[in-house]
Amino acid sequence: MINWYSDVDGVYNAYTDHRSYPPPREAAGWTGTWHPMTIGGAYKGWWSEELVAELDRLTAAPHISPRWLTTWEEGAPQQLAPTLSMNRGALWPVLDGSLDDDPGNWNWWKLDAIKRDLAATQPEAFIWVEDDVPFDPKTVIWLQTVAIPHLVISPKTAIGVTRGNVAEIEAFIGEVSSNVRTHCV
Repeated sequence: MINWYSDVDGVYNAYTDHRSYPPPREAAGWTGTWHPMTIGGAYKGWWSEELVAELDRLTAAPHISPRWLTTWEEGAPQQLAPTLSMNRGALWPVLDGSLDDDPGNWNWWKLDAIKRDLAATQPEAFIWVEDDVPFDPKTVIWLQTVAIPHLVISPKTAIGVTRGNVAEIEAFIGEVSSNVRTHCV
């Protein structure tokens, strides 16, 4: 089993204010239809139908266990998944803990949540799609010591997950499934 942890804003919702800027088609590599993110509470950005279709395809595999890891918490399956037209996103489990966030002391709730979930589920590998990983020193250090194969995708917030990122994810899944990969950050 491969756990897939997903943020939303800056990841699947490219944080480029849709009121003032066009979608980041060229930079992201998704040239098809983009929609403005207009749901209350979300960053004013854009989301790509092509990206969501790839996300749906990859997370539908029986050996992939997707999970929401976002400050949206229960709002992710209830509001974001339908807004993004994610076929199965409403069924993904939600990791919570945003109320325990303590960034002033470098205690990021998402790191604690992912550690708890990995201990509870014991996957053979994990994927973490989160734009804020590089900004938390404890997370960066922890990722260098994690003993199971993992892939972290930290897209540029204004662009979101790119076509190249999806290719990396697909390659990682294939390598883990073939017992080829041992570690990746």
